[in-house]
Amino acid sequence: MDKAGYLNSLRSRLHRLPEHEIDAALIYYEEYFDEAGEENEQQVIQQLGPPSQVAAQILADLAIKDLDATPKSTKKNMSAFWLIILAILSAPLSLPLLATAIALIFSAGAVVFSFVIAIVATVGGILFGGLVALVSGFLILTDHWPTALLFIGVGLTITGFGVLIFSPTIRLIKRIGLACVEGLARLFQRITRKRKGRI
Repeated sequence: MDKAGYLNSLRSRLHRLPEHEIDAALIYYEEYFDEAGEENEQQVIQQLGPPSQVAAQILADLAIKDLDATPKSTKKNMSAFWLIILAILSAPLSLPLLATAIALIFSAGAVVFSFVIAIVATVGGILFGGLVALVSGFLILTDHWPTALLFIGVGLTITGFGVLIFSPTIRLIKRIGLACVEGLARLFQRITRKRKGRI
C-alpha cells in the first residue's frame, strides 16, 4: 500500500463524519507523509498502523473534543456516544477483546439505565402519590372534613416535595449520562493507546 491508497482507505473509513472533519484529518496525515518524504512512505505506514486503527483514533478524539466543547447538551452527549461506539466497532481489535468491550458497554449501559429508571420511577411515584392523596382529600371533603383536610395536607406536602426534587433529578440524570459517555471515551482511548504501543 502506498500513500494514496492509505489516505483513500482512511477517507472511506471516516465517511460518516462531516466533510470538513474528514478533510482536516486527511490534510494532517498527508502532511505527515510529505514531511517524511516519498522514500519513507512504508516506514510511515508501519508507524501509523492500519487505516482502521487511525480512523478509530480520529473518531475517539473527535468524541472527546465534542464532550469538552461547551455548552454541554444531551444532543452533543448522544452524538459523542455514537462516535465512540463507531470508533470501537471500526477499531482493529481482536475478536475476543471486541466482544468483551461490547459486552461491558451493554452491561454497564443496562445498569445505568436501570438506575435512571429507578430514579424516575421514585420521583414519579412521589408525585403520583401526592396527587392521589390530594384528590382523595377533595373527594371525601363532604363526608368527613377532618380526614379530608389530613389527606389534602399530606397530598400538598408530598406533591410539593416531588416538584422540589424534580429539577435536581433531571440534572442528576444528565450528569450520569455525561459521565458514562466520558468514561466510555477514556476507556476506548486507553485501549487504542495500548495497542498502538504494542505495534
